[in-house]
Amino acid sequence: MRAIVLVGGEGTRLRPLTWRTPKALVPVLGRPLLEHLLLNLKQHGVDSVTLAMTARAEAIRGAFGNGEVLGIALDYAYEDTPLGSGGAIAATASTWRGAGGGVWNEAFLVVNGDIITDLDLSAMLEAHRARGAVLSLSLHEVDDPSPFGVVDIDAEGRIHRFVEKPKREDAPSHLINAGTWIFEPRLLDMLDPTTFNRVEDGLFPTLCSSGEPVYGFHQPAYWGDIGNPDALLRVNLDMASGRVTSPATPRLTPGPSGQDIYIHETSTIEDGARVEGPCVIGAGCIVRAGASVARSLLWDGVTVGPEAQVRDSILATDVTVEDGARVVRSVVAHAATIPRDASLEGERVEPAEQSLSRDLSKDGAQTT
Repeated sequence: MRAIVLVGGEGTRLRPLTWRTPKALVPVLGRPLLEHLLLNLKQHGVDSVTLAMTARAEAIRGAFGNGEVLGIALDYAYEDTPLGSGGAIAATASTWRGAGGGVWNEAFLVVNGDIITDLDLSAMLEAHRARGAVLSLSLHEVDDPSPFGVVDIDAEGRIHRFVEKPKREDAPSHLINAGTWIFEPRLLDMLDPTTFNRVEDGLFPTLCSSGEPVYGFHQPAYWGDIGNPDALLRVNLDMASGRVTSPATPRLTPGPSGQDIYIHETSTIEDGARVEGPCVIGAGCIVRAGASVARSLLWDGVTVGPEAQVRDSILATDVTVEDGARVVRSVVAHAATIPRDASLEGERVEPAEQSLSRDLSKDGAQTT
C-alpha cells in the first residue's frame, strides 16, 4: 500500500527549536519524529511512502534517503509554492502510476507528518473496505475541539458534517480529525494540483454535505500532535513512561532509576547527579555530580553542570547549563549557554548563532 506523508510545514509554533531542525526531525525518545511515523506505517503493510515537502526541508532527505535503512521505499515530492493539503495530495499522487503504467486506481493513506500515534492502521483499512467508504478519517476525542476539524457522526460511524475549527460551543462533537486518512483514488479528480487548497476546508465538508460515504475510525489509541514545545515534551515523557510504544523505541535503553527514564548509552550521569522521571536524555549528554534533571527532554550533546537544575524543560543539541544555573519550564535552542548561577523560568532562548533576546544573570532573565 502507498502513503503520502505531509511534511511541508515550517514548524513555526515549535520555534526556536525548528530554526535549525526541521519539525520532522525533532527527537522523540532519541529518534526523529518522522522515523516513528514511518515505522508505524511499515508495520501495517505500507511499503511505499512519498514525502510531500518543501525544498527547505532537504535535511529530511539527507536523514532518510531512499528509505532503505528503514526497509520502506521513500520518494519525495517538492512544492515550489505552498499548495496546502489538497494541492499537495493531488500533485503528489499525479506522479504515481498504476498497474501496467496506467492511472493510479488503489486506495492510499495520507498522514500528517507531525503526529505520534499507535493507531491500528490495519483495522482502519479493514473498516474502510467493509463500509465501502470513499474516505475514512481517524478520530480522536478531546475536551476542547475548537482548534481542530470536528465531525458530526452517527452510531454507524458515518460522518454527516465536517467543521473546521468551530467555536467550542458550536462544535458538533468532541471527536476531531486526527490526521490519518484513507482516500479512494476517484477523490483525486476533486482536487486541484496547481493551486493552494486544503482538504479540511474544501473536500471533506463537500463530501459530507453531498452524502458521500465518509466514515470515521475511532479507537482508544494514543495520539499526540507535536505542534509546539509543550506537546513535544509531553509526547517524549509519555513514551518514556510507556503510555505509547513505537517500533523505533527499542533503540534506547531504560535508565538505572526506572523504566520511565531513558538515557542514551553514550551519555554520562555522574555519581551524585539526580535524574527524576519521566525523563529523556539523548546521545552524548553529561549530567555532572550534584546536578538534577527532572521531567525534561535533553537532545544530543547537552551538558548540565554541577549543582545546576533542569526541570520541565527542553534543551536542544549542544546546550550547556553552567554550574549552579536553574532552568524551569523553558525551551533552550541549539548550542546556547545558560550562564553560571543564572535563573531561567518560562523562557525561550534562541540558538547561539542568533542574537539572544535576553541577558541572563544570577538575578534572573533581564530584557536588554
